[in-house]
Amino acid sequence: MASEGAWSAQSMQAMTTNMVGLKQAAESGSFAISQDGAQAYIKAIEDAQMQLAEVDLDILDLVNKPKLGTSPDGKSLSEYNLENVNGGAGTTGIIKAIDDLKAALEEARLAMQKAVENYREIDGSAAGTYQRY
Repeated sequence: MASEGAWSAQSMQAMTTNMVGLKQAAESGSFAISQDGAQAYIKAIEDAQMQLAEVDLDILDLVNKPKLGTSPDGKSLSEYNLENVNGGAGTTGIIKAIDDLKAALEEARLAMQKAVENYREIDGSAAGTYQRY
């Protein structure tokens, strides 16, 4: 699995925000990229999607309340851990952050395809403005 910092809820929220911005730029036509240029981004997106699929297996271990004893501290820490997984006061929850990132990555992949279409349209219209002799 990737390092913890790479998949923190905060980093996933930041990536989600960036992916949404990418989608909006592509849909508005303000972002265009060649097919060759898009391939590296699409591969990175698909790699991240595969890594998140692997993370899903680890999440199964997190959704159960950890058994940390019956002491007040053990119970409190157990609740705190569960709150970080599912969300609660002061936290989005790692599961929601992962789900949001999955959706955003798919939107980013589609945005790259739209940006390639934008590039083709721009390239085609630019080619049409030159006269051939």
